[in-house]
Amino acid sequence: MVFSWLKGKSAEPTRGELFARTFDLSLPDMLEMLTSRMAGEAPADRGMVLIAFANARSELKASKSINKKHAADLPTTYADHGRMVARLFDKYPPTQQSDLEIPSAAEIKFRRLFHFFRASVLGAISERAHAANEELQAVANVWGEYIASAGHLSSIVQHTRIWSEDELAWFAGGFDEEEQIKNVLYTVVPDFLWQHSEMLKMAKDRFGVFASFLKQRSAEPL
Repeated sequence: MVFSWLKGKSAEPTRGELFARTFDLSLPDMLEMLTSRMAGEAPADRGMVLIAFANARSELKASKSINKKHAADLPTTYADHGRMVARLFDKYPPTQQSDLEIPSAAEIKFRRLFHFFRASVLGAISERAHAANEELQAVANVWGEYIASAGHLSSIVQHTRIWSEDELAWFAGGFDEEEQIKNVLYTVVPDFLWQHSEMLKMAKDRFGVFASFLKQRSAEPL
């Protein structure tokens, strides 16, 4: 048979499949990938990740409830959410960024996916560090950098074309920078991370928020 030599050979992975494999990396490798990305990341870009994270977290909570009531099979972890998002990169590939002030519909779809993907990586790292009780100081350092970018959220809320009004509702309360940082600590950071002393110390040392205000949230699964 002419093409018999192809038997048993697998096709090259798609771009989406390659992105999905990120969630199969070891925890140290995922942390290295994320911190390398953060090194060249503007504070406003980190703010976009926080917006994506807040909405992914809300979606996962809803998925858990739906699965319980209707025996559905929706993603309930940040890693599974990230794999789902990654595969959409095949449907919505990167576009050439427009010089115009108004991004195209294709640009918006890709940017949204990219922000949700990075948020899922951050969530997956948080999940795995919590479950294994490992790399928590590194995770606290990463979250500290993202939380510090919260001061840019009020400006993003006013000017972004990427997010809907509902998606921005978490941050649209007219907060000043300090209030926005506390808002992120209370509503965006996964509650399970507040079980760990490294996270509590980071919140106090960097943002002046004491453990007593955060420990009460640590019983929440997300």
